[in-house]
Amino acid sequence: MKYFLVLTLAAATAFCGERKPLPGQAGNDDVELVASIIVNRDEIKDVLGADLGAGYVVARMKVTPKTDKPLAISLDDFTIISSKDGQRSVALEPGEIAGKGALVVRPAANQPGGAGTATNGPLWGGIGGFGIGSGNHSSRDPGVDTKVESGKEQKDNPLLAVLKAKVLPEKESTDPVEGLLYFPIDGKIQPKDLRIVYKGEAGRLIVEFANPPKKKKD
Repeated sequence: MKYFLVLTLAAATAFCGERKPLPGQAGNDDVELVASIIVNRDEIKDVLGADLGAGYVVARMKVTPKTDKPLAISLDDFTIISSKDGQRSVALEPGEIAGKGALVVRPAANQPGGAGTATNGPLWGGIGGFGIGSGNHSSRDPGVDTKVESGKEQKDNPLLAVLKAKVLPEKESTDPVEGLLYFPIDGKIQPKDLRIVYKGEAGRLIVEFANPPKKKKD
């Protein structure tokens, strides 16, 4: 009987030790991710020191390799997904947000439409009305052709230098790497609606977020 109780307690202790990752954290034997998400435009402006504009969320990301082998880190490793409406996008490069190139959207040859629309913002479309393509990230909508056309006469956007200075570095490293990830998200969104999927050399991980606690009124 005593032996049975010892085994039961040991099993219960082991079960309790398998806790669900905390919001903003995920990891495995090869890497640990710690992140926070910023959805408020004014808060993003405070972090960047410049106004990114509407239609974006920003994530602070720290990537800590856990092996002796250098880990390759790329912006394409990170995809944000909204559980609210299905929006998704890979992390944008600074040049896709504030570069000289403009994203030109044109109907495909077999689709009705005119000459198309030029825009510097993200393209929304894709399967089921969701999915995002911007810059060199291709659209998932087969009815749309996209390409980036350079604007030789355009002046450098001061925001580009800010975004480049703070973005998560793309590199191979055995040391922790920190920086910002920029994602296009349309409409009002809360942190709890978002999750970042990491899919890179270290496997696949999901980082979920929670809304900050509400401040008590005096």
